[in-house]
Amino acid sequence: MKFKILFLLLTLGLLPSISKGEAANLFDDYDSIAKRIVKIKTTIPIEYNQYVQQHINEFLKNDNSQTNILIGKGLYLLPEIEKLLKKNHLPGELRFVAVALSNLDSRKVSEEGGSGIWQLKYHVAKTYGLKINSYIDERRDPIKSTEAAVKYFEDLYKIYEDWDLTIAAFYSSPLDVNKAIRQSGGNLDYWKIHNYLPEEFQITLPRFIASFYLFTHFRDHKLSVQAFKPIQTDTVAIKNWTTFEQIQKVMAIDLDFLKDYNPIFKKFIIPYTPKKYYITIPSNKAKTFKELEDSLYVFKDKEPGLVTIPENRPKPQLTDTSSNNNDSTQTSDDNNIRPEPKPKPETESIKGLALLTYTVKKGDGLGRIADKYDCTITEIKKWNKMKSNNIRPGQKLKIYVPKAKLKKYKKIR
Repeated sequence: MKFKILFLLLTLGLLPSISKGEAANLFDDYDSIAKRIVKIKTTIPIEYNQYVQQHINEFLKNDNSQTNILIGKGLYLLPEIEKLLKKNHLPGELRFVAVALSNLDSRKVSEEGGSGIWQLKYHVAKTYGLKINSYIDERRDPIKSTEAAVKYFEDLYKIYEDWDLTIAAFYSSPLDVNKAIRQSGGNLDYWKIHNYLPEEFQITLPRFIASFYLFTHFRDHKLSVQAFKPIQTDTVAIKNWTTFEQIQKVMAIDLDFLKDYNPIFKKFIIPYTPKKYYITIPSNKAKTFKELEDSLYVFKDKEPGLVTIPENRPKPQLTDTSSNNNDSTQTSDDNNIRPEPKPKPETESIKGLALLTYTVKKGDGLGRIADKYDCTITEIKKWNKMKSNNIRPGQKLKIYVPKAKLKKYKKIR
């Protein structure tokens, strides 16, 4: 068996040219890995083959100590994810699907339209109650997205009654898996449909097994753990429009901290709505927040780091000398007396953005395109003066993206 695996690895170009002595050592290494995988206690049967080994190799390369960092982060975060899975009577091993798909990066956005640690697609996230709009993406909230992932796993398992097929469908879709089953002649063994799946979705199960193996046997490969040391934090309510830059400026909180601990805010803007949003800040800044909170909510168009959004800013205060009502906040019923905001020039709506032209491909939907470019369906329809969600292959769509990220978005066209 080990000779077959090594031959396949060499054939697929997954190993460099090696000497006979090195080959003998590799036989021992891969034989050891195979024996360890067989002994792993799991309710989800796992298999060792050349596809799994390819992803194990990637982890063991440990470029820039990224694997050490991942292990440290995983040892801290994965137990909480496991609790949520087991609470819903699902195998705790499914936590390694998050490792496989995102390396536990809450802010990761894939070319296939996935986002967050579970890489949930737009339509899946909306189906299971996650909020996604121009400013908020709850797929990036580790707890809320895990709760949605749990429900999705449950529904997929009801379809396939097989965890391999369920995991494959989780990142691709039931349509992709069903098509692969048909093309394979009706096989329900995952490894017999593996090559019939779209290439970008073939990684899910092999990388899941590789991730499972990594966290079970990282010490056998002499991988050290870079301890993940979370900062002690508090949660505070934000009562008005503000930005991460403004919070950094007023409270001297590191910008990277705000991004890492508050990943749901897509544009690093915290919007104003009747339902307050909450952010996480270091505990030692809680007192400062109470003292300086009013300074966070300032609207000056020319001041760096501040955003003025007329259609959503707090309603203007009206002075009525004939009334003793001291409530300066007008309700939605006051439309007859509230001054009409000046119309915002169309050019302002794309200030700071760069234009891309996207050619619609077969199988595209507005949700998938919106996920790719980190915008919303509403924005795409507005930019292209569309009255419906219907699009066709070959159609050209205007997409506006942040100028600073233009190169990144050009790559996924």
